[in-house]
Amino acid sequence: MAEIYWICFIGGAVFAVLLVLFDTAAGGFVDGVLDALPDALHPIVLVGGIVAFGGAGILLTQYSPFGPWTVACLAVLLAALLATLLFFFYVKPMNEAEMSVAYSMAELTGKLGEVTVPIPIGGYGEVAFTFGHGLVHHIADTREREPLSAGEKVLAIDVKEGVVTVCRWSES
Repeated sequence: MAEIYWICFIGGAVFAVLLVLFDTAAGGFVDGVLDALPDALHPIVLVGGIVAFGGAGILLTQYSPFGPWTVACLAVLLAALLATLLFFFYVKPMNEAEMSVAYSMAELTGKLGEVTVPIPIGGYGEVAFTFGHGLVHHIADTREREPLSAGEKVLAIDVKEGVVTVCRWSES
């Protein structure tokens, strides 16, 4: 029985390392292949359970007075406990976390920004908008009859061909 525990422990650990290395190198291929599976069967949960089964079996065989069947049952229970903990404290929160900071250019319309590069009459400048926790900068023009200076607050009124049309914003 000890051989089975060692195979699960070492094999699971090697698989976990390979999963991390090659899944990252393959651009998330494994996650894409396993998307059809329920979250409870996520590779991290499965591999964590296998490694925990092997490790618990090894330790219980070496350091407990229990017989082989009791050790096997306890190893299964400990593996199930660890897999459950991995699911609820790692996999589930990560799946529910925001994974994208992407936005659409159409979302800029109606958004307040700040001129970072002055916009001359009939020319182009740059405006910074806040999205999430960061700033995004876009080429901008204006329909104003006077130039807009750096630091002025503006309102995005249109987006065409990657250029944001803005107007001066006053809070009064």
